Amino acid sequence: MHKLLSSLATLVVLGASVAPAAMAQSLLSDPSAASPAVSLKGLGQDHGQSLGQGQGQGLGYSTILSTRPKALAIAAGRDATLTAFEQPNSALRFEGEDDVINLTLLLDATNVADGGDLVLAYRNAVSVMPENSLVSVLVNGSPVGDFAVRSPSGFNTQTIAVPPSALRAGVNEVQLRAVQRHRVDCSIEATYELWTEFDEQTSGFRPRSASGATEFASLRTVGRNSLGLTDIRLILPQGSGELALNRATPMLQTLALALNRDDISVTLTDTPGTGPGIDVVVASDDDQTSLEAIDSNTPYGLSIAPGADPLRRKVVLRTSTGGEIPGVLLNAVQGPLKAIFDSGIRAPRKGEIRSEASSVYTLADTGYVSAPFSGRLFRTRFDMIMPAEFYPAEYATLDLALHAATSPGLKPTSQLLVRVNDQIVNSLPMRDTGGEVFSGRKLELPLRAFRPGRNQIEVLAELERPSDDSCVFAERDDTVPRFILLDTTEIRVPALARVARLPELATLAGSAYPYAEAAAVDVHVLQSDAASISTALTIITKMSISAQAPLLARLNFGPPKSGSEGNALVIASKKAAEDLVRLGPSGVPAASNEIVFAPSFDTADPIVTAGINLSGAAVPKALSSDPAALLDAFRQTTRDQGGESSFSNALSAKVDEVYRSFGKWLNYQSASDQQAPAEPRRKAVLIQRPNVSGRGVVTWLTADTSFDMTEVSEMLSKPAVWNRMQGESVVFDLDADTIRTTQAQSYFAHELSDYGPGNLRRIAAAWLSDHFRIYVLVVMALMAVFAIWLGRIVPGAGVRTDQ
Repeated sequence: MHKLLSSLATLVVLGASVAPAAMAQSLLSDPSAASPAVSLKGLGQDHGQSLGQGQGQGLGYSTILSTRPKALAIAAGRDATLTAFEQPNSALRFEGEDDVINLTLLLDATNVADGGDLVLAYRNAVSVMPENSLVSVLVNGSPVGDFAVRSPSGFNTQTIAVPPSALRAGVNEVQLRAVQRHRVDCSIEATYELWTEFDEQTSGFRPRSASGATEFASLRTVGRNSLGLTDIRLILPQGSGELALNRATPMLQTLALALNRDDISVTLTDTPGTGPGIDVVVASDDDQTSLEAIDSNTPYGLSIAPGADPLRRKVVLRTSTGGEIPGVLLNAVQGPLKAIFDSGIRAPRKGEIRSEASSVYTLADTGYVSAPFSGRLFRTRFDMIMPAEFYPAEYATLDLALHAATSPGLKPTSQLLVRVNDQIVNSLPMRDTGGEVFSGRKLELPLRAFRPGRNQIEVLAELERPSDDSCVFAERDDTVPRFILLDTTEIRVPALARVARLPELATLAGSAYPYAEAAAVDVHVLQSDAASISTALTIITKMSISAQAPLLARLNFGPPKSGSEGNALVIASKKAAEDLVRLGPSGVPAASNEIVFAPSFDTADPIVTAGINLSGAAVPKALSSDPAALLDAFRQTTRDQGGESSFSNALSAKVDEVYRSFGKWLNYQSASDQQAPAEPRRKAVLIQRPNVSGRGVVTWLTADTSFDMTEVSEMLSKPAVWNRMQGESVVFDLDADTIRTTQAQSYFAHELSDYGPGNLRRIAAAWLSDHFRIYVLVVMALMAVFAIWLGRIVPGAGVRTDQ
């Protein structure tokens, strides 16, 4: 903390001479170096192909992830007196027979003194049996009530009175635990049909005494918009440009860190918003245009006021000069925002572990609480954030030391499974029908199943009894426990190979790497329209939350200069990107110096031309822009037309097939992952490429039109999308609301900070596991050398017996 405050104090002293880009200096870390620019020259051809027809390249496609929310009966308007939960809408859902939701909400002393009501609007699957399904509610560890799960036809609102004795000023923890049973089916497969979800718009805490809307803590009580997102709206007057944006960016990042939410969406506009959200205004006396957004009597400094809409708040930062902005934000972080930061972004999160090498954690560190389980399929999950420079490969294992027990009477087919990123990586049979106790039983989880950044680990136990086969309601006894998993179960992280490999979008989403480094980041918006700028601001705020610190970001209108270096983010429409590829940075028309708030009418060809159907010779449309895929398809269609095939050719083809199959197995890929899916009608592409200079990385985001760019921004705001980004590229299907990730064919080492022999040995082992053909050749060569040496030494060794 002392180091943090010292660096911020330095910013205040130098504030008058700070350039606009330096306004984004981190408020949570040391000052960063000056920012270099970034060159895109040399990336044009590759990027042009990626922006064109398809994404056929790469080692394989991931399973398509749907992020489309189920249709919700959203209320006409949110209750203005309702304090929202801080967790996103995706967290408000029970699944399976026994599940827990951990929520938090912020209350002030006035709210606590008079108590209030916990309002929960829910609906459930029709398969849930109401007679034996229950939700229990705890507030700060104290039970406050429960209710039966019996609302399959629509949302039903439950109101639970919470006494003042159960509340506390500041962050309050609400735990919801559901026990759900199936109406007619006792099989394990049927447990996947059990779910209950809550409506974020009409759920929350209703205090009996209204809290003040001018307190900074009240920002964390703001509700979400109709899309389930936290709406932050940056208000800039007409005529604003890069200067106003670069002065506002540090304020947006500071606000995002104070909110500590995973579903923040930033919108740039010239008018205040409506509905739940926060309006942000940054004005300085030395920028007369910015003063048009505030009243003349607006106080200097950082202030908060009720918005024009009762569901909104308004945050205003006013200074005499732009150089004062770092000092004002410093005072806010040290003063009124300190308690918010300490209880939010700086506090541990339940359900999450930020891991380090050679460390040991327990399930208790994730917020898991031990409890007997009496159902058929036990499930618990948590996220583990691996370091950005983690090299996943077969050189070690992450071990799960299991502390658990089963009850007598289970079928011998019972087993425990461990999933990592939706792939089963290990299992433990539990065949003893008399019950078993596991005290530190080790389950090895291969490091290759993990990735840098965020990973989801899920522990499941299949626990059937013979009586489940008949499933007679009168004979069912769901009160007898079948399994217990103790919170002392350990997660042991080994020594890791530490070398940052790029391209890898998982590191961007997990820890904002490499954009959270000390060097500044240039963000280039090729067209100065509000939709593209809004997307850029959303990505910047999302990355600052991932890094848990503001980024030193500088926004620029237009392409980067040729020959420049460093890390960059480029936001562009498809047409603007194609013009840049065709004309080069110097040939592209200059972007407007002012923000264009009116929607852009750039258009894309809506006609999708079907491929010609020539049996046995047609190339799939999704592969038509990838030379490697075209070559592979050509070889497949012509391999039998060369006359008599030789034995060597057949053997070579067989070896290649075995090699590819082994590679798929090694990387947890199925045959369906290798198939190129149909190309979306409307799409956006996020792709990462090395800078042509060899220093830094460039991440492109392109969409056909500015309207599409708005939809991409909304998708990126959702945790289900942001946390699943990985590989070299992500394709956003804007019609289906899904994403498709593509792994990189090759990586480059971006940074190696540990040159110790142990780390170099692990890197070599990891590299050889990725290139096992070379490993096999090396082993065979060493065996040959040993055989030659042995053949030369043995004949001349020993005692002669012929004399």
